[in-house]
Amino acid sequence: MTHQVLDTYYLAITLLITVAYQLFFFSIAWTLHFDKLTDFAGGTNFVVLAIITLALSGPTGDGGVRQIVASVFMMVWGLRLSGFLLFRILKTGM
Repeated sequence: MTHQVLDTYYLAITLLITVAYQLFFFSIAWTLHFDKLTDFAGGTNFVVLAIITLALSGPTGDGGVRQIVASVFMMVWGLRLSGFLLFRILKTGM
């Protein structure tokens, strides 16, 4: 069973989630004058969106197995990117 949230392709909900997620991390960076997690937040945003859109469409959604595989690859890529950026920040101290 699929759940349509604002539009068929979840573009509006992903926009809202991305804006809220990025504003949350921006508020932390602004308040603490600490911007070392902003790149990490950008990478994990992809993971969050992949999980949410997969959960909204359900495992038997319109794409079926293809959607699950694409979502898993997106999560792995986002985690790899976030891990690399976090490692680079911690290593260089910048």
